[in-house]
Amino acid sequence: MDFTFFNQLILIFSLSVIVIAFFKRFQIPEILGYLFVGITLSANTFGIISQDFDMTLLAEIGVVFLLFTLGLEFSLKTMVAMKREVFGIGGLQVASSVLIIFGILSLFHFDNTVSLIFASALSLSSTAIVSKELTQSNETRSRYGQISISVLLFQDIAAVLFLIMVPTLAGGTGQSFAFSMIYALLKGTIFVIGMLAIGKWILPKIFHEIATARSEELFVLMALVVALIAAWISHTLGLSMALGGFVAGMMMAESKYRHQVEADIKPFRDVLLGLFFVSVGLMLDYEILKQHLIAILISSVSLIILKFSILYVISRLLTETKKNSFKAGISLAQGGEFCFALIAVFTQYNSNDDLPSIIIAVTLISMIVSPILIRNKKNIYSLLSSNKAKDDILEKQDTEEINRKASEMQHHTLICGYGRVGQIISRFLVQENKPYIAVDDDPMHVREASLAKDPVFFGDCRNLEILQAVGIDRAYQVVVCVDCSETAIEIVKVIRTKYPLISILVRVRSDKMTKQIQAAGANVVIPEVLESSLVIVKQALLMLGVEPAIVLQRINEAREKGYEVFGGFYPSLNDFMVEASTDDHRKAVTINESCKFVGKSIAECDFAKYEITIVQVRRGTRLVPIHAKTIILKGDTLVFKGTSASLSKIENLS
Repeated sequence: MDFTFFNQLILIFSLSVIVIAFFKRFQIPEILGYLFVGITLSANTFGIISQDFDMTLLAEIGVVFLLFTLGLEFSLKTMVAMKREVFGIGGLQVASSVLIIFGILSLFHFDNTVSLIFASALSLSSTAIVSKELTQSNETRSRYGQISISVLLFQDIAAVLFLIMVPTLAGGTGQSFAFSMIYALLKGTIFVIGMLAIGKWILPKIFHEIATARSEELFVLMALVVALIAAWISHTLGLSMALGGFVAGMMMAESKYRHQVEADIKPFRDVLLGLFFVSVGLMLDYEILKQHLIAILISSVSLIILKFSILYVISRLLTETKKNSFKAGISLAQGGEFCFALIAVFTQYNSNDDLPSIIIAVTLISMIVSPILIRNKKNIYSLLSSNKAKDDILEKQDTEEINRKASEMQHHTLICGYGRVGQIISRFLVQENKPYIAVDDDPMHVREASLAKDPVFFGDCRNLEILQAVGIDRAYQVVVCVDCSETAIEIVKVIRTKYPLISILVRVRSDKMTKQIQAAGANVVIPEVLESSLVIVKQALLMLGVEPAIVLQRINEAREKGYEVFGGFYPSLNDFMVEASTDDHRKAVTINESCKFVGKSIAECDFAKYEITIVQVRRGTRLVPIHAKTIILKGDTLVFKGTSASLSKIENLS
């Protein structure tokens, strides 16, 4: 049996583990890591992987699963709600990019078919990079974030058409272009409608039966079968397998099983998609890159500038502000994963050209540069902007509108963030006839609340002008209910710069950032996880028959001491898989006879110099009271609280 393929596959996986771990540590997109693995192992670079090594099928299945998960996220409701941004900005961006890039390639005397295929591929941006950067910066719900997501949504639609178009164009059937395209679109339309019909009326019943069997393996297997059968049908019709994957995702998008399917299929998708990007790296020809290096660098810069300019101009023409247009343009100025997918389809029919390697290199460079540009977009804008006051005129108009509507509010509660917690707070305030105003950056929250006549306005709570517009100077208190702790800190700091006396209550998910939020100026910080834990503790003690008065005393003591009883937790495996944090952990250490602490009091041990705190002394089955004169004996188990680094030092001293 020939193990050549198996051996080379092991080599790819092994190097991928090392590279991806390194890239994750420096927050570099994993996609680029897989591409780096492919380039490094390529027969055209160091020649570690042989020229005849072929993992096309595995890589293509990876693309199928990528498109399947993108299809799961495809929302007709979102598309309808934001049709102006999706079809207006998104449609014009794709059409303009295709036409301009096609014209540029035609000027260099490339074949019209080749020019159209690669112009279509380069018109698309990276969903993975943009969505990740928006999420990390908590700007998904910002105006420019909404524009970016809308454009990406239209690009998903366009990608479906491109996946239908490319096999027809690249295949060279000899028939007329118009006939080939009409025939391909007809097949694609019938395929999409037929599969969506199956997804609406047949699949839910099948998944319901599988769900009642309560078999996780069966559920995973069914999700895989749906994706692969759709890909097989698409391939049989002469269309792209990737198209089948996307349509399969759309079939499940409106199903109540959508999130479970997405979670189950993710491991398969990530591994096989990694192989796809490795295969893209293997496609790069080092000699071609070296020969055309200057042209590739110039083309990469030109692509970024061109795509930025197109989206910026379109956004401005559709009355978006300069700032939002600039940020959206910067965010979508790179090439994307679909470019690689379309090139992979193209090379199945036409591989005797240097252009695919050049286009892949240009796209790759733009994707490497993109996260840097996105993270520094504010600085770049400030550097290039000549009249900031004029740039924000539309934003000020919005502020004036909010100010007019909220002008009658007095002694109200200002709620920053109108999600689940913010809405619950508002309902209790209404019951007590207490006025409130809420500000949220999710347009759907604001729209639905407005339909119910709730006093909720769209805006960024980190913007002091927005807070002043909703009458923070007349407010009795501010309640911050945003999900991101870093955003909560920014909101508190902004408020404290102008209003040092107003009461600020902040809700956070955990206690990780409590001290920082208090240092920023919050009067009260409520860790949601710890408070819910206290509720559970209360019920557990009552069910054990503990006197209600004692239970209430214990709960109140925990709150009064700033949740000290919750301080520090025994670490999990995940704590060792990520960079060491400043969060407190707990560590139990059993004292042996050779330990330097044996026979000494806690005061004499001076654990503070090790940057740890002793929280428990257990002697046999009983707990020993902790005070300065408590003597440590051989066999005692001490529980310490501190950082991972400090706890590792004390363990060595035991």
